[in-house]
Amino acid sequence: MYRLALSLVAGLTLVILAFAAAPPEGTVQGLYEGTATVGPRQLKLEARLVALANNSYKLLVRQKQPDGKITKIELAGKVDNDTLRFAPQSGWSGSYADGVIKGDAGPNATFELKRVTRQSPTLGAKPPAGAIVLLDGKNFDEVANQPNKDGSKQEWNLTQEGAIQVPKGGMNSKRQFSTSIKIHVEFHLPLMPAGDGQGRANSGCYLPNGDEIQVLDSFGMTTYTGGGCGGLYRYKDPDTFDEFSLASLPPLQWQTYDIEYRVETKDGKPTGKPRVTVLHNGIKIHDNAQLEKDAKVGGLHYQDHGNAVQYRNIWVVPIEGK
Repeated sequence: MYRLALSLVAGLTLVILAFAAAPPEGTVQGLYEGTATVGPRQLKLEARLVALANNSYKLLVRQKQPDGKITKIELAGKVDNDTLRFAPQSGWSGSYADGVIKGDAGPNATFELKRVTRQSPTLGAKPPAGAIVLLDGKNFDEVANQPNKDGSKQEWNLTQEGAIQVPKGGMNSKRQFSTSIKIHVEFHLPLMPAGDGQGRANSGCYLPNGDEIQVLDSFGMTTYTGGGCGGLYRYKDPDTFDEFSLASLPPLQWQTYDIEYRVETKDGKPTGKPRVTVLHNGIKIHDNAQLEKDAKVGGLHYQDHGNAVQYRNIWVVPIEGK
């Protein structure tokens, strides 16, 4: 009986500790929407809550004023006594509980934000007739399983969702492309809160001419020119890019690129500088932008940067026109 009582007490202690623990980062970080109440007025808010190292967070809030101007507020958050609290800044402060952030928004003003989930409108897009399918979770005939330096084959980790974690050395298409194509890509970024800049879920989608469309967790983060998610690497940011990058979704969610890669040909060979139009999660981030490198016959490459980035549902369709 005494041993049973001790077991019950120990079990109850574990339950209490479990409930008292800091909330999991994956369920806390993300997109939030809500309102600020200022007297009789209510102003719409949108926010990004970003997980950082050591149980720290930053909350980026966008507030639309009656005159249409956008006010931006950044609050630093820290888990203290198992509660995520945001330090006062410009009259704002608050705390998180059960998917809701509440607090003060200045003198005689309050705010409330609730966690929301958005999804790309092209997620799960089916390849049309005539498409070249690189990844569909079943057939990998169009992707090269290139040898490692020791001559062994790459190890491919296939998930239950039919995705491939990018293998060591990256993934290449077997086919080479010389004309204009449309590419659909779906990717999933791990949550790496201790990372910063290029150290947060880094990969990249390389086009036939060798230019890279960056893949990175830049949700609520900034980096150098072209280094953020959707950037033309090192020379052009997405048209929508800042720390509130409206196209990027949080890590741990599936995201999409829909790319139109257009090249001119002369005597059947690619010539000049290719151009790209890119939709990131359905939002246009590049509109007929000129690439840096010359057009050439080349394949598609998905970069290994040592991070557990996953890809799925990749297909290619030839398109007409310049």
